[in-house]
This record gives sequence, structure tokens and C-alpha cells, in this order.
Amino acid sequence: MKISVQQYAQSLYEVTKEKSQGEIDSVLKNFTKILAKNNQLRLKNNIIKKFGDIHNRENGIVEARVTSREVLSNELRNKVRIYVRTKYGAKESVLVEKTDESIKGGVIIRVGDEVMDGSVGRQLKELRNALIK
Repeated sequence: MKISVQQYAQSLYEVTKEKSQGEIDSVLKNFTKILAKNNQLRLKNNIIKKFGDIHNRENGIVEARVTSREVLSNELRNKVRIYVRTKYGAKESVLVEKTDESIKGGVIIRVGDEVMDGSVGRQLKELRNALIK
């Protein structure tokens, strides 16, 4: 029977939940041995990603990838955190920030598969399309 990345990640989450750091270290050693025994160590990065997704979901944490032309000011960073937390009903929001000089201004926020494009480029495109109609 083949075990999926999701199943590995869910199992790892369940056995590490509410454990001390020492207990978690022991679980991780054994988990690594199981992956090696099943010749599935190559899945470790995918398992870690899924584990993080499960942990965030179970703890009400939303991770948002935020792209902007320049580093966000503390004020804008806090506004984006509050926006994401409110929109997704999360207890906490974590921002993964990235700068991209090709963006004219504004921000692009990605949460999972959803994209909220507040970039100046998109706004200009919408304005142009409205004027053409």
C-alpha cells in the first residue's frame, strides 16, 4: 500500500501535536527512519510543506504571499495582515513578502490559489479597458 504525502503529513501532525520538543525530536528521528525504510525520503520537502499547511489550518493561521515594488512599510504590512485575517476569519496571518520592480505600485496578495491584485498595473489595465468600451 502506497502512502501519500498528505497521509504522511497528517500522521506526523497528529503524533507531534501537543508534544514537548524532546518528544518531537524523537518522533522526527523515527519518522525519518520510516521514510528511509519505505524508500520515500525524496518526499520529505513535500511532506514538510503539507505539514505546514495542516498546522496552519488547524491553528487558524493564514499564510499570504505579498508582492510589492518596494519593501512594505510597517503601517501597510499591518493593514495587509488585518485584511487577510479578517477576509479568511483567521486567528493569525503570516506574510511572506517579496519585492518585484516590474510592479508599478500597489500590492498583489496570494492566499492559496486566490490572488487579490491591487497593483497599479492592473488598475491601469482596467481603466484602459473601461475607456475602450
